[in-house]
Amino acid sequence: MRSRTFLLAVVLVGSLLGCGDTAPPGSRSREYQPVDATAAVFWDRQTTESAALLRALAEEFNQQWPGLPVKVERSGSYADIFRKVTAGIRAGQLPAMAVSYESMTTEYIPMGAVAALDALIADPELGISEDKLADYYPMMLETNRFDEHGGKYYSFPFAKSLLMLYYNKAVLDAAGIECPPETWDDFIAQCRIIKAETGHYAHAVSADCSTLNGIIFSMGGDIVRGRETLYDSPEALAAFRLYETLHREALAYLIPPGSYDDNMALAKDDIAFALRSSAGLSDMLLLMEGDRDRWGITRIPQNNPDTPATVLYGPNVCIFNTTQEQKQAAWAFVRHFTTPEKQVRWSLETGYLPVRRSALEHPDMHAFWEEWPYNRAAYDCLPIARPEPNIAGWQEVRDLAARTITEVMTGMRSAESAAQHLKESADRALQQVAAAQAHSR
Repeated sequence: MRSRTFLLAVVLVGSLLGCGDTAPPGSRSREYQPVDATAAVFWDRQTTESAALLRALAEEFNQQWPGLPVKVERSGSYADIFRKVTAGIRAGQLPAMAVSYESMTTEYIPMGAVAALDALIADPELGISEDKLADYYPMMLETNRFDEHGGKYYSFPFAKSLLMLYYNKAVLDAAGIECPPETWDDFIAQCRIIKAETGHYAHAVSADCSTLNGIIFSMGGDIVRGRETLYDSPEALAAFRLYETLHREALAYLIPPGSYDDNMALAKDDIAFALRSSAGLSDMLLLMEGDRDRWGITRIPQNNPDTPATVLYGPNVCIFNTTQEQKQAAWAFVRHFTTPEKQVRWSLETGYLPVRRSALEHPDMHAFWEEWPYNRAAYDCLPIARPEPNIAGWQEVRDLAARTITEVMTGMRSAESAAQHLKESADRALQQVAAAQAHSR
């Protein structure tokens, strides 16, 4: 009886996928060849323990799924995966699914490479019921709906985290500081005290667009209005002035792109503060050699602590327009992976946040919070998290933002010049992408 139910599910999913993944207007609707006809390949970037857990979850899924097995393949960094998928689109050959930031997905959609998931999500038998869909965090779902492409779901939440402030208690104690900063004015004041009392830098800057966006959110600002960026807003200017002050007064230094030198410096008591993903909690614990008394994690400083905000980021999963059999397995795995039980396990073993609210009610989650007060810090920040834009051209904007931060942190641009330059170059990039897509229709 169970096997007949699974076989019926396979047939129904195939029917749904066959009629529910039409490409958006102006895109090239086509079916891409799978990179492996014997398995539903999942291109991911997880390493070490997280990669092992993802493979284990895939194997558990394979044991109860009668269709193609899911095979997880590490494919480098997110940038590597973006380049690899883009090359695969040109070559006409893709995996069943891949991790994808919204800015990456917007590049794939016009090529007809990504399957829309709405028919699957809404199906009463094989989809996700309204009450279960309501269990997903709204901001995690909405960032996967693309208004520029009919408001459809072209990806689904996978590994989410928030921008948090990590701090070294030993360095703060050496400077006579009792608690981490609540506001950005406090942050700069503490950086100055640390510099004066210890002679050390207080912070190490990773030039990252999501970090910039999180700071702007915490300043009370926004990132875009329609297809116009707001990087010249008073709040964005305040963010760039923060970077400018850190550089001018030698309170912070710039780390190499793609490195985690700031985390290393924090663990060595060389700096006091690092702005990093909440998913780095377990890695930081390893760097601190298990010593939980030397450091902590809290929400990022705010302009107004009464109206706090931080940025939500992390990849989603795209299912590509390969064969129906490939898409069947990919969608079934996504549903399996995002069940509350699997989300609790994923969150506790990797540091990523669960995408389902009911996961926070699980006894294992409460036991985890009770182990150490800081284990709960990121979860308490979920209500104040805000997603980044998912408009076409944002991938280039991310690169422009990182470059602009670097220019401020190396003294090449003032805060005012940086805000105006990023505004103009980002708007131009978005306009060029919009014009190119309009021309292709």
